[in-house]
Amino acid sequence: MDLSKIRLPITIIGVIVAQAFGIIWYVAQLDSTVRNLDTSVAEIKETQSDIDIAVLQTEVDSLKDEMNNNKFDPTEIEGLIKDIDARVHIIETDIALIINDYKDILADHQLMMDKYDIKTSETYKNYGDK
Repeated sequence: MDLSKIRLPITIIGVIVAQAFGIIWYVAQLDSTVRNLDTSVAEIKETQSDIDIAVLQTEVDSLKDEMNNNKFDPTEIEGLIKDIDARVHIIETDIALIINDYKDILADHQLMMDKYDIKTSETYKNYGDK
């Protein structure tokens, strides 16, 4: 097949050349659009990161302010501990008095049993030995 013998009308050649330029132009426009979108996405990501960091910083700052405004005051707890300690001391004193009264009652009971020569049953044999 000899290419020199093929005859094509100039219009067909013009259409083919126009289509080739059209495809080249279309690909160039598509490449430009992709680059613009890629740049826009990068900018949006950067802006979003900056916004996220700013929001987190604001939250940290507000938490710090809240903690500084609500400082822990140990004097209130110390006062409560002193009150509890005083109540425990009163209870311990009451328990000691009750034990002393119990011992007095047992001693009196034993004196009565010895004085009147009362024999105890097996149930009450070791009564007061505790």
